Amino acid sequence: MTERIDDDPSLTPGMLSDLAGAYLAGADPRTPLASPLSARLDGLPPLLIQAGTAELLLSDSEDLAKAAAAAGVDVTLHAGEGLPHVYPAMLGTPEAARATGQAGAFLRARAGPAG
Repeated sequence: MTERIDDDPSLTPGMLSDLAGAYLAGADPRTPLASPLSARLDGLPPLLIQAGTAELLLSDSEDLAKAAAAAGVDVTLHAGEGLPHVYPAMLGTPEAARATGQAGAFLRARAGPAG
């Protein structure tokens, strides 16, 4: 979480540590329910991961994509160049519109014909 520390406009290692501590409430951070990287990934449905190249969690997203692929999961990782954490939720931006389009295409390609 230090590779993009100067690039991420919204997250800091301290903030992520505080959020993780509150979320875990004393639980082991490697429990599969808290960390997908610690879980068995085989059998998951197709997985779309969207992350920005300017976010601290990009390497976690890349690691998850690699682990899922190694487990035989149909996984797609889209890394938005220069974009921050949760950029797909930044409504009204062209980047969010593009991410929504990617998600729609991902779902259509895997859901089969409509009707």
